[in-house]
Amino acid sequence: MEPSREIFGNIEFGEILYIFGAIVIGVIIYALYRRYKLWQLGKPDNRFTNLNKRMRAFINTSVIDGAMHRKFFGVLPSMDYKRPTIEDFTPETSALKAYKLPSPKDFIPRELNPRELYPGLAHFLLFAGCTVLVLGAFLDFLSHYFFHFLEGTVYLGYSIVVDCFGVLALIGAVMALVRRYGQRPERLDNKKEDLIALLLICVVIITGFIVEGFRIAATELRTTPDWAWWSPGGYVLARSFSGLSQATLLTQHKISWWFHIVFSFGAIAYIALYWNRLWHIIISPLNVFFRSLGPRGALVPINLEAAESFGVSKVQDFTWKQLLDVDACTRCGRCQDACPAYASDKPLNPKKVIQDIKSQLLEEAPYLLKGAAPNPGRDLISEVVQEEPIWNCTTCYACSEVCPVSIEHVDKIIAMRRNLVLERAKIPETGEGALRSIEARGHPWRGTTATRTDWAQGLGVKILSEDKNIDVLYWVGCTSALEERSMKVAQAIAKVMKLAGINFGILGPEETCCGDPARRLGNEYLYQLQVQKNIELFKNYGVKKIVTGCPHCFNTLKHEYPQFGGQYEVMHHSELISQLLKEEKIRIIKGPRGNVAYHDACYLGRYNYLFQPPREILNSIPDITLVEFERNRERGFCCGAGGGHMWLEERTGRRINELRTEQAIDAKAQIIATACPYCLQMFQDGIKAKAAEEWLKTMDIAELVASSAVYRPYSVPEARQQA
Repeated sequence: MEPSREIFGNIEFGEILYIFGAIVIGVIIYALYRRYKLWQLGKPDNRFTNLNKRMRAFINTSVIDGAMHRKFFGVLPSMDYKRPTIEDFTPETSALKAYKLPSPKDFIPRELNPRELYPGLAHFLLFAGCTVLVLGAFLDFLSHYFFHFLEGTVYLGYSIVVDCFGVLALIGAVMALVRRYGQRPERLDNKKEDLIALLLICVVIITGFIVEGFRIAATELRTTPDWAWWSPGGYVLARSFSGLSQATLLTQHKISWWFHIVFSFGAIAYIALYWNRLWHIIISPLNVFFRSLGPRGALVPINLEAAESFGVSKVQDFTWKQLLDVDACTRCGRCQDACPAYASDKPLNPKKVIQDIKSQLLEEAPYLLKGAAPNPGRDLISEVVQEEPIWNCTTCYACSEVCPVSIEHVDKIIAMRRNLVLERAKIPETGEGALRSIEARGHPWRGTTATRTDWAQGLGVKILSEDKNIDVLYWVGCTSALEERSMKVAQAIAKVMKLAGINFGILGPEETCCGDPARRLGNEYLYQLQVQKNIELFKNYGVKKIVTGCPHCFNTLKHEYPQFGGQYEVMHHSELISQLLKEEKIRIIKGPRGNVAYHDACYLGRYNYLFQPPREILNSIPDITLVEFERNRERGFCCGAGGGHMWLEERTGRRINELRTEQAIDAKAQIIATACPYCLQMFQDGIKAKAAEEWLKTMDIAELVASSAVYRPYSVPEARQQA
């Protein structure tokens, strides 16, 4: 007699459960349709292009961030792992093609965030346990109705695996309860639905084990005891039930089986109808599937000629995908923990912004679905989401980086900024001054007396208006050209390129702002004027290749200019110098001494995955010891200047740049290495605020290279001639 079990043993009319199942599936479809109608209140957004690539990306992400729980554990990839770049431009959709996301075999975990170990493990146990339980039920169904394979050793293996994972799911649920109601971390805002969800899971699993316990006690313990311990969860309970009579056991098995079935299907129906947080099992994968596959954080242009309104002032101004975004939020609070504005005691909380938008959607939906005006209606900006949090955002993308369900927070905040600036003429005074300066002078640095070419005096740098015979355009950027401290970085980059024999030039007086500050501050109109002006200028000089030292310029020129027809090969100076060192076109034999901590600029790291080139450069400089900030790479902490904050005053809470400077001090750094003029200036101010000028300084990686004993090696023929 081979080990096996009868699927409806001791249960009359057990097939009724399929009727229950059909009813519950109908309820789920109905609930999903109701939610779909909510999302459709938003504006159109074509997320159905490149479905093959979207599916491949979804599968890869499901394995890496889903099954492997990368974001839940806060895992960083291998240091040697190189993230992908953009493939090509698609004029038909005015968007960039999908990234080739990494496959699971490319993903090598490097570092685990210890703060996320407990919640990550709790969710992983719940996820893995419930997944195996559902899969086990499906295999049971297949074996009973189609081909009988659950017998013998296969059945015993199946039993122990399913039972063990059921126990793990129960442990995960208990860990989640302890975390929410025992530890009570600040980022979790407990609601009744959270407790209900966890209790439903516990009851379903426990009643399942009780059913199994009565079955084993009534059958296997009496007839084939060697089989019983292969179902450890039920076996433990079966031993405690073994003193009951056979008739009682069979009766209790029947009662508990029906209770388990009715309760389980009832729980699913409740979750569906009341949109309990467990809906994220369906909505989260859906949101991940439809996420943007283009460059990170690339903002969608406004059609200025056709638009009836600018930005977002009410929930129906968001796209349907943005409304799906807010509905997918599980309130896990990871974005809150990652946000530098929140960490510095400012009113911005990314989780609250998303939840406030969601609450407004649910409040107004009954009226909007009937085509009526909301009553009472609340202003999305000022009454639902306050203005100050909208301006607190540095657009560092840390919130989206850690979000397990791929919510895009930044685009919603910028959409509200656009409405404030373009329709309500509301912007902080210092930000308005920067925008007026761009409009009048072509740069945001009002009050500067420097010219675009002062930094290049005596360096013999070509200016395109005088000599356009170049291979590479060096896009200096407003800050490196006009801000005194950053001029030294521009000089260092130019010296390294000249040393390497690169035929480059600058636009000089013709260079004007790339438009990034205007776009991030919400003035899309001014941004597009700058883009059109620059693209025309590039066209006149036949520019194809661009090198820049500013990550903000780099990101805009590389990923957002193609939206307007400007396609160029754009490199950041960290990429260029790293490449020159690898190709041995320059070589470093001696450098400054001391501990150097590299700060990952947000628009270079999280936005463009360029974590390694700056570190490769620093590792090529002898005599320095590279140390890491506690928060580095994907988990890096913003300097506080992004999103136009270089020109916005921090009036609330602590200064973000001072927090980051403190982190450098904790890392025992003597030099803070940067690759961004914004970061450089923010650290200059932070070091002064901390009175650490005597033992801590900040330098760009280009300055470190240029100030080292760097030279250009002989070519082979030259070496032979010298010999």
